[in-house]
Amino acid sequence: MTRDATRPVLVSDVGGTNTRIALVDGDGRQMAVRRYANDSFSSYYDALSRFLVEHPETTGLAGACVAVAGPVTSDEAQLTNRNWHFSLGDIAARLDDVLPNGFDGSVRLLNDLAALGHALPHLGHDGLEEVKPAATDPANDQALVVGLGTGFNVAFVKLRLRGTVVAEAELGHAGLPASVDRLLRDRLGAKADAFFSIEELFSGRGLAALSAAMTGTARDGAHLILDYDSDADARAVVDFMAQLMGTLCHEFVYYYMPFRGICFAGSVARGVLSTPARAAFMQAFDRPGMFEGHIAQIAVRIITDDTAALLGTESFLRRELALS
Repeated sequence: MTRDATRPVLVSDVGGTNTRIALVDGDGRQMAVRRYANDSFSSYYDALSRFLVEHPETTGLAGACVAVAGPVTSDEAQLTNRNWHFSLGDIAARLDDVLPNGFDGSVRLLNDLAALGHALPHLGHDGLEEVKPAATDPANDQALVVGLGTGFNVAFVKLRLRGTVVAEAELGHAGLPASVDRLLRDRLGAKADAFFSIEELFSGRGLAALSAAMTGTARDGAHLILDYDSDADARAVVDFMAQLMGTLCHEFVYYYMPFRGICFAGSVARGVLSTPARAAFMQAFDRPGMFEGHIAQIAVRIITDDTAALLGTESFLRRELALS
């Protein structure tokens, strides 16, 4: 272990709606955690400066890592749903400007779903809710994180003893699988044309658009889920979304063979699967088909730990520091 690995680090999880920032000591303890609404700031750097002013104890950092809900390269990132740009140099410069003793550490960028992938080995039973248990011991070391909230993405994870390997993606911008498109067209006819990518359907705005297509009223997902038991239209929309989610995840089994489980994150996924619509998800996911015995082996879980992305970001950064 290097000297840097014992010093505190700063980690951030920048989602489509909120930004979380944490100061973590060398033993992995979160000494300070804050959540900020993105609408309150013009950039991530303004939120970072607010955190540093509110927590003057932030000194002697070994490094910083920002997980971003959008495309990430080795030195830059872009938030998908707003004009927030990130670069390693700008993050280091802001830390150097604001910290009392400057900043001489390392900076990394990471996709937010990849951060959740790195978090999986560190999540206990209290950080995961089981939707469907695994029928047998996992046949491989592969898992899949599915983020369904403000936007959509996945992270493919190999949980190896010598370190977690995470493959990044931007699957939300890919087209819908034929099986999902067929369900939409059977139910909506020509209105299905509005859902031209995975994220246009499987996201908060997608759930509202599905409501508009089915009922004529675009209701936001939170209201649909809250009204599930009392409103027939809300129940029909949420049930259909759950069926579509199950159909999509059925396809993911063939894409990724995730015998270590499919783990959902994001407000829409948690909301839909918290209702009795979970039964519609399970029926679509477990439907008969090629390799149906394989699908029966795969657990489905919901990530319930609100700081999971921060845990994964810190784990990733510590490993990067140890290798540098």
